[in-house]
Amino acid sequence: MKLGKYDIGPRIFSSIGKLLRTKENLSFAQIRLSHIIYLLPFALIIMLLDSRNLYFLPKNNFMGIDALTTAYASYAVGTITVLLFFMKKHRMGFRIFTVLAASCFLLWLILPEGDFKTLAMFLVQFGIGGGAAYAVYAHVFVLNNAERLLSTFLVTLNYGFIFLRGDGPDALYSIFLPAVLISILTFCVFRFQPSMLSNPSDEVSIEPPKSIYICLTVPFAFHTIQSFGEVLVNNFTTGSNDVRGIGLIVAVLLALVIQFGFRRNVWYMLNFFLVFTLLGTTLIAIPANPDVQSIGKLLFGMGDGLGFMTTFYIIGMIKKYRNFKFFWIITTAVTLELIVAILAADSVFRFWQDALSLITIGVTFLYLCFVMFFSPAFQRNIFDSDWIDDFSKPDMTYIMKKIDEVDKFAGLKLSPREKEVTLLLLRGLTARQIAASIGVMESTVNGYCKTLYRKLNINSRMELFARFGIIEDHREVGIGFKPE
Repeated sequence: MKLGKYDIGPRIFSSIGKLLRTKENLSFAQIRLSHIIYLLPFALIIMLLDSRNLYFLPKNNFMGIDALTTAYASYAVGTITVLLFFMKKHRMGFRIFTVLAASCFLLWLILPEGDFKTLAMFLVQFGIGGGAAYAVYAHVFVLNNAERLLSTFLVTLNYGFIFLRGDGPDALYSIFLPAVLISILTFCVFRFQPSMLSNPSDEVSIEPPKSIYICLTVPFAFHTIQSFGEVLVNNFTTGSNDVRGIGLIVAVLLALVIQFGFRRNVWYMLNFFLVFTLLGTTLIAIPANPDVQSIGKLLFGMGDGLGFMTTFYIIGMIKKYRNFKFFWIITTAVTLELIVAILAADSVFRFWQDALSLITIGVTFLYLCFVMFFSPAFQRNIFDSDWIDDFSKPDMTYIMKKIDEVDKFAGLKLSPREKEVTLLLLRGLTARQIAASIGVMESTVNGYCKTLYRKLNINSRMELFARFGIIEDHREVGIGFKPE
């Protein structure tokens, strides 16, 4: 079967084959208790954002504008403000925005109903939005893969319980919940160590390949599909949303099985997200059938949860390059994608309401096709790229930390990739074997070798062995290395 110049059948089977062969090496043992204070802020801030309509209960509008929409805009402005002006002031900036959110929340509690009370909550949202940029930085550069995935589990579970709780304000959710979340956030932020949030230096940063930016289609797909689906669910279905909450909780359980049970790759989650969302939105679009729509909500909830976890897990790829500019570009792009997706969904609902269902289904289907077989570039730059190796092996941070503890690399100014190549050289691998191991060209490995030889002031691999105190006779150390 062909579509244009594409032979769809083989392309589908090729994609599925690559997906089945991908694996990861995650385990709960990789979650470090000492890093909980860096894991929680991202989860807490998204929880505050998701539960905003439970505790932020203004009148219908603020100065003629829908208050909840304005609150979300305040959150977005806070994030953009930090990204544009204060991003490099991590520890101090995070503290300032957190204190702003906490103090304005206290002000919101004591003020009488009215515009000033609503304005105080806008400032809370502005502070939370600014903190979100710093929280994502810690999410990327401080956490490892298992910790990063755990934080997305917490957010998705909370979102599911919000739907299970049902509608209507009460003291528990309108006062106690946000107060606890903001208090824990403040505690964590003021426990941050300066060294953990330092900017990556030029010596250790790596310029990412241009092809990696194709991965921005993942958050763009999630934000677009989620925004359109949210409008669809809220305005074109009847009955309780409890079943959607169940779907979100099931998504977490499914991700646990995929990632920690079978140790399969994150691309399983990406494809399940698209498939479940496509089925869910299709069933929701069927009019006047509450039972079918309930199944659609369940599937949409599962897809929504898997989409969120996939998006913010895969953003961890930024860590590999230790490049602040790359982080800034990706974070800014994802924030702008979210704003564009929300505006697009709102515009379609206002002006082309009858076409909303078809647009939501069409966008999801086209992206699924794009991922599976329409784009050779997507396949090449995902499954065959070197950065995806970090999702299929233990975080190299552990190895580097151990090396630094014994002062092997201290003061040598080697980049993370150069350290990785050095470790593989010390294990006795050839340039070709190293290239296959880290997913780059053999010529690239030779380039790394020349650079690190120059930095170490050596001329051969035997001198490299001597430099790190390894026995020169490879037969004694059993590494199977034949000197060049």
